[in-house]
Amino acid sequence: MALQETETPKPAEEAPDQEIASAGPSEAETGGVLTIDLGALQSNYRALRRRSSPAECGAVVKADAYGCGLAPVVRALEQSGCKTYFVAHLAEGRQVRAIAPEAAVYVLNGLVPGTAAAFADARVSPVIGSLPELAEWDAFCSANGWRGGAALHFDTGMNRLGLAADEAAALAQRTRMPDHGITLVMSHFACAETPS
Repeated sequence: MALQETETPKPAEEAPDQEIASAGPSEAETGGVLTIDLGALQSNYRALRRRSSPAECGAVVKADAYGCGLAPVVRALEQSGCKTYFVAHLAEGRQVRAIAPEAAVYVLNGLVPGTAAAFADARVSPVIGSLPELAEWDAFCSANGWRGGAALHFDTGMNRLGLAADEAAALAQRTRMPDHGITLVMSHFACAETPS
C-alpha cells in the first residue's frame, strides 16, 4: 500500500509542515493508496484536548504513528499544542525527542533491564509496570541524581502488563515524599464503558 499525505487547508499558523511521501509505486501496483490528512489529525487532537481539559491530552504514536508516519504526525501534533507522547520502544522515544524537544515522552514497554542510562540520555521516561523495574529505575536515579521522572502503570483488569492493584496502596505513600519521581499514573482499561 502506498502512503500519501495531504493537508486540510488551515490558516498559516496552524498548517503542519508539508511532508509528502515520495512518489513510490502506483495504486494499481499496491492495491490501494492511504491518504493521511494531517489537518484533520490536528483538528481531532484539538477537539480531544478541549474535551479533556483541564487534564493533559497526550498522543500515542507507537508503531510509526500506527503506520501514518511518526515524523509528520508528531510535527502536526506538536504544532497543535500536544505536549505528551507515548511510544512503544526507546528507539521511537528518541525519534519523538528529536522532533519535540520539550515534550514529555513515555515508553510504554517499560524499562528493559540495563537501559536506565539510555532513557536518561534520551530524556524519555519509562512506563514502569513491575516492582523490579521500579527498583532498578530508583537505583539508577539515586546513583546518578536523575530527576527525569517515570510513569507507573497499574493493571486494572486487562491482566497484561502493570503493577497489581494491591501494590498501589504501598506505592501511594511514596507520592507524599518530596522528589518521589512519579510524573504519571496510568492504566489500560479492559472495558472503559463498564464502571466496575
